Amino acid sequence: MPQWLSEADCKAVLQSLLSAELAAYRGTPAPDWQTPPAIDSLERLHLAACVNEFFCLHETGVEDRLLMTQHVDDWASLVANAASDTSGLTFRTSGSTGAPTAHLHRWETLEAEAHALAQRLASRETVNRVIRWLPLHHLYGFMFGVALPGVAGMPRISVDAAALPPLLPGDLLVTVPPRWDYLAISCRAWPDRVVGVSSTAPLAAETSQALRESGLSELLDIYGSTETGGVATRWHPDAAYQLLAHWQRLDANHIQRLDDRTATPLLDHTHWLDDDTFTLQGRHDGIVTIGGVNVSPGHVAARLRGLESVADCAIRATGPAAKRRLKAFVVPVESEEHAASEIAQAINQWPAAERPVAITYGDALPINAMGKPRDW
Repeated sequence: MPQWLSEADCKAVLQSLLSAELAAYRGTPAPDWQTPPAIDSLERLHLAACVNEFFCLHETGVEDRLLMTQHVDDWASLVANAASDTSGLTFRTSGSTGAPTAHLHRWETLEAEAHALAQRLASRETVNRVIRWLPLHHLYGFMFGVALPGVAGMPRISVDAAALPPLLPGDLLVTVPPRWDYLAISCRAWPDRVVGVSSTAPLAAETSQALRESGLSELLDIYGSTETGGVATRWHPDAAYQLLAHWQRLDANHIQRLDDRTATPLLDHTHWLDDDTFTLQGRHDGIVTIGGVNVSPGHVAARLRGLESVADCAIRATGPAAKRRLKAFVVPVESEEHAASEIAQAINQWPAAERPVAITYGDALPINAMGKPRDW
């Protein structure tokens, strides 16, 4: 196990992972670990498989012991003891852009990124404490909630409720764009020398401006993905992104780690200003960001077309960046009423970012005079 990773860290990440997986498996809100939830045999098998994959326990041969213990503390101890013999952690994409995919991030890669981020933060402000308001089992959450404070020797506090703890000068608050949007609207007054970090999607320029006007000292925007990890940062929404120290440019569409000659493709079209800085020119794959989550309109449309009452449909994003949602145009098989009923029942189970908030019905998808799809 890396020296900066403690058993308490393992337990916190484990609980975050188990909460998300159990909630998804049951279709219910995440459990409150103040009172550990009762888990049946099928749920235990599912959760054990998720823990085995995430912590790479299969590399050690101890994964079967997950089924022999009953308490989360026992699982945390097992994970912590095995971590020194594993290659790293496996993070999954959200699945909002298609089928979730697993990506291994080796311990040495995670540590290199943590050092690079600590270096970038130290260039602007001294950080005394990390306030993490995000899930620890996601790559971004693990990096800023566990790896960075572990490598830099910073105390950290995890925010599990809707309210932040009292902030102090020198705090680093790490969360996602929708929560930064909320904090900007709430017009709170910030203590001196509080630095923010945002990732998972570009932060709206108006949100960044409002936060700075209300007294937030600095706000670091991270560019990266589950596939790549953190790639680059910028301190202002109008600025170009600057590569983190553990990356170097390979060509217009690829980068590579300093300790690995493998080419890593970027998910966005980029315009390079020099070998270290670039601006983004839009995704290669048509992905849009909804509430800080990357969503594929094509994937959502395919899910709707899979319903018996839907003959065809089109999906588009609507609204400004900070309030962007999806809308749908649906061609029913029979009646609008039948399609509307089935769609309402289906999307009620979908993640919020994938749910169309406005649905228009018609006999055919809208096209222009050239026969190409148009907006509605």
